[in-house]
Amino acid sequence: MHVTSEQRLDGDVRERRFTLGEVPGILWTPGSASTSAPLILVGHPGGLGAMYPRLAGRARHAVANGFAAATIELPGSGERPRSTDADHARAELRRAVAAGEPVDDEIVERLVLRLVDEAVPEWRSALDTLLSLPEIDGPVGTPAE
Repeated sequence: MHVTSEQRLDGDVRERRFTLGEVPGILWTPGSASTSAPLILVGHPGGLGAMYPRLAGRARHAVANGFAAATIELPGSGERPRSTDADHARAELRRAVAAGEPVDDEIVERLVLRLVDEAVPEWRSALDTLLSLPEIDGPVGTPAE
């Protein structure tokens, strides 16, 4: 994990932007915690830049309640390389929905399953790395909407 920047939010939230290989992410932890905190994974449907206000809001809430929070950039979003096939599948999905047509399973496979196949190993790597930090301790969870 390579920390690329660090700042304090609201006085007691430590925000660290990092990269794991080529995958960018953000970790939020209590700024003055003397003990480790359980980790919440914060998912998002788009790039870190576009989703930052929402992600930071969720992270502030998590930290205020004694948790650490982390997110990583999804494959094909934000600054990560795009997938031409996924972009075509996304366009086909939008066209089918706009036309009121059923969405073909092949479109879902090209769009969603590809993302899952790439994202799961990256999240596993992120979890392994984050759980090795002294300020993070299990369990790991995701926030309820």
